[in-house]
Amino acid sequence: MKKVCCIGQSVYDMTYPIHEDVSENRKYRVTEKFECMGGPATNAAYLNAKWGNETCLISRVGNDLYGKKILSGLKDIGVNTEFVKICGQDTSVSAVISNLSNGKRTIFNCPANKEEINFEYPKDIDVILVDGHELKASLEILNLFPKAKSLIDAGTYKPELKELISKVDYLICSEDFAKQYTNLEIDLDDNDSITTIFKKLKKLNDKQIVVTMGERGLLYEKDGVINHMKAFECKPLDTTGAGDIFHGAFAYCLAKDYTLEESLKISSMASAISVETMGGQVSIPSLEKVIERIKKS
Repeated sequence: MKKVCCIGQSVYDMTYPIHEDVSENRKYRVTEKFECMGGPATNAAYLNAKWGNETCLISRVGNDLYGKKILSGLKDIGVNTEFVKICGQDTSVSAVISNLSNGKRTIFNCPANKEEINFEYPKDIDVILVDGHELKASLEILNLFPKAKSLIDAGTYKPELKELISKVDYLICSEDFAKQYTNLEIDLDDNDSITTIFKKLKKLNDKQIVVTMGERGLLYEKDGVINHMKAFECKPLDTTGAGDIFHGAFAYCLAKDYTLEESLKISSMASAISVETMGGQVSIPSLEKVIERIKKS
């Protein structure tokens, strides 16, 4: 069995559902809340373990209740947590306001102040997923395992991530990332502008690029041709963690040596199913459900 290693952020999410957009200077009554672990790398690790891959996580949590809940949940699903550092600082937390009327969410993230940490690494890795957090460790592990397949979950463009982005085999970025870096909007009816966007993104990474666009699907290049894959139909309730789940599923597919199209289809369906459930990590579907929905699509 091939081994997957996810490197990056661990967060504890608290999701509060409402039925309208958030406005300033108002008070909202929330009758229930949903809590679970979160963070791109952490959710990706959870998915890979849930789907049966041998998986480890390189991250940090605080020595507090939230950190203990994260570690407990990861261990229960089978993630190897021996490389997760327990720090003296608080665990990073996020307050997620989920608008049930349209499935959109607003996230208030409170990251812990990061102290310099020297992580330990596994001896054998076949697939590496990085999310841009823990930059030093991410670069070190890519250098340690140059033959491993690698991808980055690139949600927001940050200049300090240029070196990391250039090293991975797959730059899987959000539409926001593409817009931030290229200063261009993605118009699916304008092939010339899409070609220009991909040319600019190739200055960051000249290997495989995928741009995810939520309900508009995704764009990817194969054999010099840019293709549009439509999103699967779903009934969105909460989009929290959808991107994390997409990237985690893609890492799973890399470990299984699936083709690019197969990997994108499985990842897209996993993400689509997840938005039909409240919360991030708790919305990760089973592999069986993903395959079943693909067959019915």
